[in-house]
Amino acid sequence: MTLSFLDLTQLLAAYHAALLALHLARRPRLAGLTLFCGVFAVHMATNLGVSTQIIGPELDITSAFGLLYGPAFYLFVRGLTREGSDWSALTGLHALPAIIIAVWQPEPPIPYLFGLPSLLIYIGLALRALYRHRALRGQWRSDDLAISLDWVVYALIGFAGLAGLDILREVIGFTSQAIADDLALTGVIAGVIALLTAMMVAACAHDDAQGALPDLPIAPADPDTPGEDPGRYGEAFQRIQHVLQSEQTWREPRLSVADLAKRLQISPREVSRAVNLHTEESFSRFINRYRIAALDTLMADPANHHRTLMDMAFDVGFNSKSAFNRIYREMTGQTPTDAFQAARNRKSVPKQDQERPET
Repeated sequence: MTLSFLDLTQLLAAYHAALLALHLARRPRLAGLTLFCGVFAVHMATNLGVSTQIIGPELDITSAFGLLYGPAFYLFVRGLTREGSDWSALTGLHALPAIIIAVWQPEPPIPYLFGLPSLLIYIGLALRALYRHRALRGQWRSDDLAISLDWVVYALIGFAGLAGLDILREVIGFTSQAIADDLALTGVIAGVIALLTAMMVAACAHDDAQGALPDLPIAPADPDTPGEDPGRYGEAFQRIQHVLQSEQTWREPRLSVADLAKRLQISPREVSRAVNLHTEESFSRFINRYRIAALDTLMADPANHHRTLMDMAFDVGFNSKSAFNRIYREMTGQTPTDAFQAARNRKSVPKQDQERPET
């Protein structure tokens, strides 16, 4: 039996996707991506079986696999964004349209009449989950940029683009227009493998950073929320300030609302609302003000002028160079490099000529 170039591509894709699924299997929060890789591996193996006639026409269910990728991507995003999103028996209902197509085995373009609306629905659900995560991450973690999921949006665009390209390929083939179908399909398969590999790397990094948010009643920062009285949280805010100043908990890179709530023995929502109402800022911005103030003090001390910026940044609680540079620039209006250089220049100015700091 001689394998064509497309057959070899599908064989390698099945093997690679299966390896990705095995690597991800030990990470429960990434079960959706594990499912995605596993489904793709079986899809490629089934395609190969049909192409080489190992699988007969009566078992050709290749058109059903397209209806599993939307649910798998959504479950993947749900696992990334929210803790406690364990699967239940009802999760299997997401596979119902694919099962119907696998049993029915209709001719094209009927599978795509099912697949396209399903894909759009699950893309919408995934975007909603990503929007919620983005709105709340700064309310939950001080290192909110470290758990950003903006990269998933690009992965979603790539996923939708590849799915649309595959549908277009099938439609063009169905209408008997001239196209090198094997070459087009090979390109789609290679694109999917590249996308899955990149998603695995980024998802594992996000999982290591514990970026999923707990399902708690914490809302985005909005000091104008009706019915919220800042005075109600006055004592809580004073206690928050006290523990931050006395214990310097802001030095903890992954400090969260839950960490402070546990120390103060109050609810995470009380911590979040106290900070929002008394500072009109998110939790992450509030904590980063402590870090920047401490960093400015370190930079002003001539004894630290031999140190690197990142050494001092890590010392005050930042854990990412890119996040540190972005946060410092946004909150002070200048780059940390410029601020450090200005502090060094002040060292050479006679003390009596230096401008006294404001009190």
